[in-house]
Amino acid sequence: MKLAIVIFAFNEEESIGGVLGRIPTVIEGIDETDVIVVDDGSTDGTRALALALGARVVSHAKNRGLGAAFATAIDTALRAGADIIVSLDGDGQHPPEAIPLLIAPLLAGEADFATATRFSDPALAPRMPALNRLGNRLVARITGLACGRPFTDAACGFRAYSRDAALRINIFGGHTYTQECLLDLARKGVAM
Repeated sequence: MKLAIVIFAFNEEESIGGVLGRIPTVIEGIDETDVIVVDDGSTDGTRALALALGARVVSHAKNRGLGAAFATAIDTALRAGADIIVSLDGDGQHPPEAIPLLIAPLLAGEADFATATRFSDPALAPRMPALNRLGNRLVARITGLACGRPFTDAACGFRAYSRDAALRINIFGGHTYTQECLLDLARKGVAM
């Protein structure tokens, strides 16, 4: 079983090393791990540092947005033969140590897609302005209604996709992918 861990990065020189250093080296049920950093046009040392730390790096010549970085990440992981793809952000907001927990439903055959939430534990919730938090709740509720299932965080990028789910995704936006991906997978009946 091959796991591709894709990390989205734009000018994350200060945090990318910490993220890469926290990725588990042994995960039960996984035979091979491929770490891929999608550098979305960084102008700092993100690319060089990620390469020095052993990650494979795919770079955009200029910043194209998270949606474009997601498309590059999925394509690269699928071409590398990944059976499971985990995505996370390079700024350190997602705990790489939780990757085994995130992929557990996929390894058990219970789901083809899993997503985390940044708001399940109030002590660990990210700091954000009240208006942003309210907007996040509203978008999560609307996305949940459209998908026929509740979400507490429709914008969290810490996710796991089976190969089948990744092959079925169609994303059209360049700026982001998070809500569109949930809607697309739910419409296609992918087990979440």
